[in-house]
Amino acid sequence: MTTTPPPLLTPYRIGGQEHRPRRDEPVIAVTDAPRSRLRAGLALLRPRQWVKNVFVLIAPLAVDPAAITRHPWLLTVALVAFIAASSTVYVLNDWLDRGRDRLHATKRHRPIASGRIGPVGALLLGSGCLAVLGAAALVLPPAARLAVAAYLVLNLLYCLALKHHALVDISSVALGFVLRAVAGCLAVDAPLSPTLIVCVYCVCLLLSLGKRRHELVAVTRAGEATATRPALAGYSVPLLDQLMAVLVASTLISYLLWLLESVRHESAALAVLTLPFAVYALARYLQLVTVGRGGGEPGRDLLRDRPLLITAALWLLGLAAGRLF
Repeated sequence: MTTTPPPLLTPYRIGGQEHRPRRDEPVIAVTDAPRSRLRAGLALLRPRQWVKNVFVLIAPLAVDPAAITRHPWLLTVALVAFIAASSTVYVLNDWLDRGRDRLHATKRHRPIASGRIGPVGALLLGSGCLAVLGAAALVLPPAARLAVAAYLVLNLLYCLALKHHALVDISSVALGFVLRAVAGCLAVDAPLSPTLIVCVYCVCLLLSLGKRRHELVAVTRAGEATATRPALAGYSVPLLDQLMAVLVASTLISYLLWLLESVRHESAALAVLTLPFAVYALARYLQLVTVGRGGGEPGRDLLRDRPLLITAALWLLGLAAGRLF
């Protein structure tokens, strides 16, 4: 039978100051039901965010689709490695931010902040993810293994310090996506294109800016302080809009340069036809962020927005056709 203990009132620290929860502060009750603990553990690993690791697959597909058919096993292992690495980071991030998350309107529902997962549970989950990561890394080529290690170190630094500094935070997130793309190419021995890497960095920087804009607008509308994410104090909506405009142009220029580079060196003329899909996808994303109040979860926006989903599918088909025929 499920039992519900009293709300957790353990003091926690934010910015060096101790915070003692009030009796009337919203706290999710803890249940010891096995099924509930299982759901909480799965939520802590954030499976909805695993879609971000698709960049491990997209980069090899863009530069050398045949490499995927030659080494499907290695590409799958690389994908598993990044899922395990990102889940490890999520566990660490939620543990470090448990105090701030308890003050946030939605993040207070996270498993650690709400008390559904304790220190031992978080340690076990994090250790399990690290074990999977270690096993996957042993199978990968040394170069891909190095890219995975760099991703893990970068995100550890992000959790500990980088995310608290405006502009540095979004640059770190975008660099993490670049490492995903690089690792995917290295895993299947596909060539690395500098212009494609620049394009990946620019589009991921754009997505990070859109997410910060969504967060800033939500905080401003609710009249809340930026204590839950200190880096927001270094942003403003006009600044983010200007930076997003710059990044849209940078993404299109770098993508066009990569397409022209591909046509010049290989028989990939049909890939140029994917440019309209890229232009529409960027315009649609800007519309969702600035008009539709989207952008808070780019992965969710892609999966839930039918025009974006159809455009992404057509882009992938056009890209594959352009590289194979």
